[in-house]
Amino acid sequence: MTKYILYGGKGGVGKTTCAAATAYKLSREGYDTLVVSTDPAHSLSDSFDTDVSSEPEEIYDGLWAVEVDPEAAMDEYRDTVESVPEKLFGGVGAGLGLDADEIGEGMGGLFDDAMDAPGSDEAAAMYKFMEYMDSDRWDYIVFDTAPTGHTLRLLQLPEVMDSMIGRLVRIRSQIQGVVDSFKGLLGGEDDEEPAYDKLESLKERIERVRAKLMDPDYTDFRVVTIPESMAVLETQRLVERLSRFGIPVRTVVINKVMEDVNEDCEFCQDRWEVQRKNIEDAEEKFADLEIVRVPLMREEVQGIETLERVGEKVEG
Repeated sequence: MTKYILYGGKGGVGKTTCAAATAYKLSREGYDTLVVSTDPAHSLSDSFDTDVSSEPEEIYDGLWAVEVDPEAAMDEYRDTVESVPEKLFGGVGAGLGLDADEIGEGMGGLFDDAMDAPGSDEAAAMYKFMEYMDSDRWDYIVFDTAPTGHTLRLLQLPEVMDSMIGRLVRIRSQIQGVVDSFKGLLGGEDDEEPAYDKLESLKERIERVRAKLMDPDYTDFRVVTIPESMAVLETQRLVERLSRFGIPVRTVVINKVMEDVNEDCEFCQDRWEVQRKNIEDAEEKFADLEIVRVPLMREEVQGIETLERVGEKVEG
């Protein structure tokens, strides 16, 4: 079965680097692996030092990569979700002399939760996220998620969308008789059933993805942080929130850790002392999780050579 590894954390801690390094190492071990970036500020291309497409493409033997295109994802999401009320109820509205706006108002702003509350770009990103989570094409799928706040809203979306779709299905069932009575009057091709089927398919996908996200046999959410006090505190909040969502967190990756500190460099010694205290604090806060240290690199982590070194640390 496909395994899912998700990297999350605050911005700038090195989530993309860890995701790219993990995916590359897994592919070198013979696993067909896909690495996905749902972060609007994509940087997978920079990490691999090669172009990454908006659709999965094999960039190295056994390794596929994709950077989700927000605009394309939004178009696909709107076509699947936003157009459904009009397709399901538009005919009834026309027969009753109602226009599309009145239909929307009558629906009580059914799609506001999914489209406005978390941010429509995030809803679209979640739509693509669910598409890949529902795939069995690869042995492993590694996700480079957005910064902490975006990630938490993304993880709330399956529940929001499930609730929204459930309400829509109930409304559709309640007026089924009215819809049937108007079918003969409206004439022409009926777009209702394809729209309803699409809605049911999306609802089933949401349920499958939610189950996988909460199953430690499928999903490993790894939180990336750096040895700074504010970063450690935010990591603690993220781990607690993920726990409330039922998302299994196994690993905290402490990135950019100083090694072989020059004893003759006073500044280096001072910085290491700060890091040391924050690492001890992290180890105490996350005592029940695996702690992985990734060293601060002398050079920028870009390209296969440096990713291999990071991968050895992250994956052991």
